[in-house]
Amino acid sequence: MAWRTPNHDLGLVRQHEVVRLRTQEKLTFRQIADQLDCDVKNIYQAWKRGVAALAAQAAEAHGEYLGEQLANLDIAINSLMPKVIKGDVRAVEGLVRLFDHQAKLLGLFAPVKVNATVTDEMTARVKQLADEITALDQT
Repeated sequence: MAWRTPNHDLGLVRQHEVVRLRTQEKLTFRQIADQLDCDVKNIYQAWKRGVAALAAQAAEAHGEYLGEQLANLDIAINSLMPKVIKGDVRAVEGLVRLFDHQAKLLGLFAPVKVNATVTDEMTARVKQLADEITALDQT
């Protein structure tokens, strides 16, 4: 376990208080600094550390939840597999739904951003190919 000093614990308490005042009370950094009798720069640094810690906790919780859900899906998939192998149509439909849910959890259906640029040369080439195809169809 990491060594903790009383100042470290006091810093964590102040960090939590800054995050609370900023998010729940909607105070500005200047107002928080005045209320806690601190420098605005220190309040801002405490805010950044507090938000980063909360983000890390959220990411960890999300990862744990995702892992639990994927483990549950594996159990369900493995339990359906013998019926699927025997040709049970309802089991196959259930398996497809499970695979669909698994793919969604893994983000496999996430849209892919494409940066496509069409130039005049490309348009001219497509028209030329279309004319060639039309000529082949007429022969």
